[in-house]
Amino acid sequence: MLEVKNISSGYGKKQVLYDVSLQINKGEVVLLTGGNGSGKTTLLKCIYNLLPLWSGEVWFEGKRIDRLKPSELIKKGIVYIPQKDFYFENLSVEENLLISGNILPKNILKERIAEVYDLTGLGSFKKRNPFNLSGGERKILAFGMSLIHKPHFLLFDEPFAGVDEKNSKTLIDLYKSTIITPDNYIITVEHKDDARSLFTRKIKMELGTLKNNVL
Repeated sequence: MLEVKNISSGYGKKQVLYDVSLQINKGEVVLLTGGNGSGKTTLLKCIYNLLPLWSGEVWFEGKRIDRLKPSELIKKGIVYIPQKDFYFENLSVEENLLISGNILPKNILKERIAEVYDLTGLGSFKKRNPFNLSGGERKILAFGMSLIHKPHFLLFDEPFAGVDEKNSKTLIDLYKSTIITPDNYIITVEHKDDARSLFTRKIKMELGTLKNNVL
């Protein structure tokens, strides 16, 4: 279980989250909604310890994780894909995958990259740099970089934003075939209607608080 316990946080002196508590069970696929400035991205960053908590705690499967570095969270199978690109523009697709998985033994990393190519189709342009890819292809690269680690807790910030219909279908297929499993925990911020069918629960944020949980 993921347990977010009474967390508050913000940027500088500006408070964004106010005493937020949340529980997510294994196998749940949660859609996080709300208007701009409601705190959705801030909540993801706090869970992943990219933003310090002012108060509260985050627990995952019985262990406190809000004090762990992102590199330590990755080792525990927890990954975060931000809305904005987080790859290296001047490196190839293949080089980005190698860097993403550099904490893995070389033989395992080689196997994982081959698996990612099979799952995503990234192998067809593995020597190209991200700036030569479409917006949808760059999103698929972001997914591939996360799948290198075979994660079981995934945080996605608007993965379908700016993605064309073809690549949107590829991403949805990745969700269904690889990401959504009985053992995974998934939280996604998303506004695109054709992705809504993926989720088992919807949580709405408003002004830094959770307003409701709707199945």
